[in-house]
Amino acid sequence: MTAAAADFRVVYTSAFRAYVDERGEAALGVAYALGRDAVAAGLGILDLVAIQNAILVAALRGVPAGEAERVAAAAGDFFLESLSAYEMVQRGFREAREAALAEKRQTTMLRSLSAFLADASLAFEGSDAFYEVLQLVAEHARELVGAGWCLATLALDESSEPLTALAAADQGTGANASSVHKLSRLPPGHATRMGAEELAADPASAALARLLGLDRPLDGRLAVRVAALDGSELGSIQLFDKDGGFTDVDEATILHLAQMAAATLERMRLYAQSTSGPQ
Repeated sequence: MTAAAADFRVVYTSAFRAYVDERGEAALGVAYALGRDAVAAGLGILDLVAIQNAILVAALRGVPAGEAERVAAAAGDFFLESLSAYEMVQRGFREAREAALAEKRQTTMLRSLSAFLADASLAFEGSDAFYEVLQLVAEHARELVGAGWCLATLALDESSEPLTALAAADQGTGANASSVHKLSRLPPGHATRMGAEELAADPASAALARLLGLDRPLDGRLAVRVAALDGSELGSIQLFDKDGGFTDVDEATILHLAQMAAATLERMRLYAQSTSGPQ
């Protein structure tokens, strides 16, 4: 047993004996605090079980038969109170750690995409580069926020159909970017979020859900317009179906991504227009 576990056992034993002698909320409050202390001391769940078992065996030794059931019941209540606090604190640590890892992963992905989009040579690679950039933006956007699908669009000019790219968590749905685009008309506003209830009442969204192979309404939609420096619309990034719906953080992340993509796409579009004009 480690020194930390031994010290904890001494305190735990004293508190347990006090609870057996006089069961009450105050003594249970001590048990709860000990559960939190166990996390701080770096003890694992097996350490707690071992300490509890040793204390219970010692407490039952020499106890009259009529008292054994009362002592065992008190031990169970005391241990469960400590364990509930231990689990709650551990869960908080896990969630904080997972959130930090997710944030680090998002930062790494955005940094990687930013480096790619900042490459000036993209403007010289021809029309295929537009689709390559658009597809990369769609894939990164979907993965960054954990959506089921992402549709990215780009209008090369006012007279032609926009380029479209679709990224999906499940590639087996059979939906393509063009068909998804037809059913996902942009709502008004620079950035718009819709929930499952609102989408279920919208015929186009219901049809889109069926197209994507879902037998339920889409669980959220996030639409962000991609705008040039002068405010004109270049295209859009739309995300569909995230468990629990899209959040403020998701919206902020995609707005940032849209700004990064806008700078690159506008530069590429201006270069394409300048090279295709009259000589």
